[in-house]
Amino acid sequence: MASLVAVFVLLFVAAQNNRGAGMKNARDELLRSLEGRLAQAGIEQWAVDSVPNDPSTVIIVLPDSVLFDWGSDIMKPAGRAEVERATPVLASVLCDSTLRDQLDQLVVEGHTDSTFRAELSAQEGRMYNLGLSQRRSMNFVQASTAVLKDNEGLLGCYLQLVSATGRGQEDLLPNTPGDAAQHRRVLLRIRLRTEQADTVRVTARQLIP
Repeated sequence: MASLVAVFVLLFVAAQNNRGAGMKNARDELLRSLEGRLAQAGIEQWAVDSVPNDPSTVIIVLPDSVLFDWGSDIMKPAGRAEVERATPVLASVLCDSTLRDQLDQLVVEGHTDSTFRAELSAQEGRMYNLGLSQRRSMNFVQASTAVLKDNEGLLGCYLQLVSATGRGQEDLLPNTPGDAAQHRRVLLRIRLRTEQADTVRVTARQLIP
């Protein structure tokens, strides 16, 4: 029995390692595609990155100052122009047949700094920033979907992937003052599908004669 369990453990570890390697390869392919294609749309290469110790995620960071004025959830003309340039490129990469089946979701996250209007208490300011970031992320999704309205295939695929959320001031960057402009950002979090442990078909019970 002990030897059967040991074999199961070895098979399970091997399967997990193969899964991790496969996901990392898919992430790196996605990363390369996004860096090259988005650069043509004016998105700097540094804005596209992976997440340390997370082979399932690629992020695109857009400075909030490009998209919105301080305290506003109305997208600026320059920000809307950037969204209009980048969204068709982003959607075409994510919806390409070589990648689409490997993708789980695209989450648009709004983030603020820790500042707010002087008349608000700390708790009121925190909640205000949460609402502001939520409205901004939804504004981004609305602007990006509007760009794709004439391409039904891309729009349908994009809508299946995209969702919006606001994080307010809850995810401030480390070692950075709370009022720093770097905190104010819209982050696109692209997640690859992750397999569950139960996809390993060999079990200890199956190994028992």
